[in-house]
Amino acid sequence: MLTRIDHIGIACFDLDRTVEFYRATYGFEVFHSEINEEQGVREAMLRINETSDGGASYLQLLEPTREDSAVGKWLAKNGEGVHHIAFGTADVDSDAADIRDKGVRVLYDEPRTGSMGSRITFLHPKDCHGVLTELVTAAPSAPAGH
Repeated sequence: MLTRIDHIGIACFDLDRTVEFYRATYGFEVFHSEINEEQGVREAMLRINETSDGGASYLQLLEPTREDSAVGKWLAKNGEGVHHIAFGTADVDSDAADIRDKGVRVLYDEPRTGSMGSRITFLHPKDCHGVLTELVTAAPSAPAGH
C-alpha cells in the first residue's frame, strides 16, 4: 500500500547551484547526498517535513554524471524541472506486482538500489497520465520516511 509522497525528483544541470537556490529561497538544507553510479546521477535529498506516520517528504535534486543516463537524456530533451514523483511503500515488490496486474508497465523486472540504500522501481509515464512515477521502500537502516 502506498503511504505518502516520498519525494519529488527535480532534474538540474548544476546540483550545487540548485541546492543553493532551495537553501537561500526556502531554507531547505541537504539531508543526504550521494552519487548513484548505476543511475548515473549525483543527488541531494532536501527534507521538507515529517509526516504523521513518522516518515518524511523530500525534494530530490538530480544532476546527471553522464549524458547517456536517464536523467541526462531527459534534461537534454526537456530542460530543468520536475522529473518524477515517488510514493513510499513498505513493500515495493508487492505494490509493483499489484500495479503491473492492473496493466501499468513497471520499468524494472526487479527493484534497483536508490537513494540511501532504498529499493526502487519506476512506472511508465505513458501509463500514469504523463508522470514518471517511482515506488520506494526505505532501507531498513535508513532514517524513517526514506
